[in-house]
Amino acid sequence: MLSLSFAYYAGLVVTLIIVSIVGVLSFAKVKTSEDFNLGGRRLILPGITGAIVGSFAGGTVTIGTAQMAYQYGIGAIWFTFGAGISCLVLSLFLARPLREKEVSTVTEYLVGEFGTPVRAWVALFSVVGMLIQVAVQVMAAVPVLRGIIPVAPSMAALLTVLLITLYIIGGGVWSTSMVGLVKLMLLSASLFTGGFVSFLALGGLPGVSQLVSASPEYFSLFPRGAAVDLGGFFSVIVGFISTQAFLQPLFSSRDVRSARLGALGASAIIPLYGLAGVAIGLMMKKVHPGINSSDALPYFFSTHLNPWLGGMANATLLISLVLTGGALTLGISTVLTRDIYLTCKKDAPDRTLLWLNRICVAGVGVVVLALVFLSKDSLILDWSYMSNALRGASVFLPLLGAVLLTGRINRVWVSRAVCLAPLATLLWAFLMPSRVHPLFAGLPVALFCMIMGKSSRARNSGTNLKV
Repeated sequence: MLSLSFAYYAGLVVTLIIVSIVGVLSFAKVKTSEDFNLGGRRLILPGITGAIVGSFAGGTVTIGTAQMAYQYGIGAIWFTFGAGISCLVLSLFLARPLREKEVSTVTEYLVGEFGTPVRAWVALFSVVGMLIQVAVQVMAAVPVLRGIIPVAPSMAALLTVLLITLYIIGGGVWSTSMVGLVKLMLLSASLFTGGFVSFLALGGLPGVSQLVSASPEYFSLFPRGAAVDLGGFFSVIVGFISTQAFLQPLFSSRDVRSARLGALGASAIIPLYGLAGVAIGLMMKKVHPGINSSDALPYFFSTHLNPWLGGMANATLLISLVLTGGALTLGISTVLTRDIYLTCKKDAPDRTLLWLNRICVAGVGVVVLALVFLSKDSLILDWSYMSNALRGASVFLPLLGAVLLTGRINRVWVSRAVCLAPLATLLWAFLMPSRVHPLFAGLPVALFCMIMGKSSRARNSGTNLKV
């Protein structure tokens, strides 16, 4: 157990207090269900960037990137690079159509193009995928929280779920935006400082050059093989663009320009986090070759930074996990209330919707806690893959079709795509486990259905023209 100074704990506590105050202030901005889900569509550029980065930059971006760099080297950059490309695609191609439709969820957007039959399937697999990802955030937060206070793993999981629930239940999307902006500043300060310190500890450019000569395997872009690493890169792009929690800031933006610039800002910041995480992971491998790879980042913050900054940085790690879990929980709540309840009861009063949102947030916390207690740590990576695959298989290609081929795809085939593709993903994962990402079992099914839908629509159009 590390012996940490008063300055370390002071930095940690002060950071948590500041973030808590910002979270409480966000509660006052929520008067209606639209405020809770969409911030009244009043988010401006900094808030959008903060919400996107804050929602995405959780355990995988921070702890996971440093861990993979510790094990494999610079190949760890693919995850954050993929997220950066996703944000760029959102900014250039998807932000305008998504924002102009004035919808609340991805499901609403798809229903507007392909009809109500897609609603239930998209909502179902989106919710299940996000539930799994919230559980992953809780699992990743357990060792971080236990490094702050000496509690049992089960208690650490319970405290994490309570933090996620309390954080999001009051302010909704305002919490993700306001706290996300604070998190962006704190995480940038922590990771960029850490990356610079690590670069110097490696000996600068001459030291890195020597390390390349001594350990060339750590400087391969495909340490696990091109199929695995490029497959992971592509799956991040698909999963990011398919996730309600990461698109919700665009739906909440004041206008199209704010949405596009907010996504563009996120596309620049997230890959830089990856570079910093890689530098930290490489340095920790060189200086501390015997530690658990998952401890590389928190151990670095505790031992290689100024105690005050180290405390702030580890508090920021916990905040990152809680914020990402909270954003995903908000996404689940929005889908359940807007796509399911409001569809069944169109005249529901706004006050009922607001309270139902908050009940859903609490309910998600209970379900996630049960998932965490029933799982084992060895399943975390598999769960993360499954979460990404379910969201991507059900949403990615139909969403691109709705945006790029508006009115040119047969709705019946899209309904088949959003049902059969995620089912194929599940069957592949459970019946044919292998190193092949389950997304690549479901995505070809969706692609086949979309191609058939396009050709079917073209044939029908040709028939109509002849008549």
